[in-house]
Amino acid sequence: MVTNVPVVDVKQLTIGTKLAEEVHTSLGGLLFAKGTTLFEKDMEYLEAFMVKQVLVEDSEEVTNGEQSDQKEVDQPVVSAKVVQEKPAAFQQSFEKAVTTLKNLLVRVQGGDNIPVMEVREVVAPILSQFQSQPQVMLSLRHFSRMDSYAYEHAIAVGIISYMIAKWIKVPEKEWMQVALAGTLLDVGKTKIDRRILQKPGKLTPEEFEEMKKHTVYGYQIIKSSHGLSEGVALAALQHHEREDGSGYPLGLPGSKLHLYSKIVAVADMYHAMCSDRIYQKAQSPYVVVEQLVQDSFGKLDPGIVRAFVDGITQFAAGTIVELSDGTIGKIVFTDRNHPTRPMVETGGKIVNLAESRHLSIVKVMEQ
Repeated sequence: MVTNVPVVDVKQLTIGTKLAEEVHTSLGGLLFAKGTTLFEKDMEYLEAFMVKQVLVEDSEEVTNGEQSDQKEVDQPVVSAKVVQEKPAAFQQSFEKAVTTLKNLLVRVQGGDNIPVMEVREVVAPILSQFQSQPQVMLSLRHFSRMDSYAYEHAIAVGIISYMIAKWIKVPEKEWMQVALAGTLLDVGKTKIDRRILQKPGKLTPEEFEEMKKHTVYGYQIIKSSHGLSEGVALAALQHHEREDGSGYPLGLPGSKLHLYSKIVAVADMYHAMCSDRIYQKAQSPYVVVEQLVQDSFGKLDPGIVRAFVDGITQFAAGTIVELSDGTIGKIVFTDRNHPTRPMVETGGKIVNLAESRHLSIVKVMEQ
């Protein structure tokens, strides 16, 4: 059955109106999703982006007096509750996955093969939960603690690798293997001396040579475990190789690297740079993403980096951020041509970071 979908001038919109279709800017970026309930600030955004008309739902409930008013009042309260509960639920799942993975890898450290089915059972639920709230990718660092960084990093890299695989259109049947490649990329560190792994200062040349062996150890451990593809083993071996041949352990160029290793290299670098570590403070995801774009010239696969940047920034609308001048604002629009420099509403005005190059996003606030 076809229903009427009224076209309404933005200047005539009323608070509580629902959008019947997505609203895009003149540049083609998504400004509001279908079904968004509009409030005063949203209407200001529409005018700021020079949107003249929108399609709205022709709801019969609008004529039902008090009942309609009550729904309008209740809706933002319900939405706020959902927003608060989702990250809390995700954090619980994330922490459970970290604890379980830690226990499984202790067995590997003791000489066992990787219990692949058990690792899959750790990864699968959190991947499923992540699908409904991918914006969490911008704030994964809020779920981390320094004392369990290695295991949190493994889970996070697994999640991010999985998403990259989807974005670059790896066949769906391989997505779980890519997630496992990310989760297990550092499994070889179970064979490295703990004193080297936990050393707070810079490693000596001899210690660094030993540390680099974790790639080979990881390859050997994965090859001897059933249920993991050759790509997972090569990801462990090659994730520190670089496109220009400057990486380790073999100094291979990009043409010789497995796709999985290129994916997990991007995920590994992104999460590491966004996290607090013994020798480095966390950086803003937006600063990190800009660094990854620079590193894609010779170091990382540029196609994968571009897909990752486009993917991670598409969830940013509504994210609260701190700018380098200390002001707090909300991302309202991301231009696909400048994905790391979105438009931010702060202090009643919209700042276009693509034009205001002296400003940058220094922190993504906890969602």
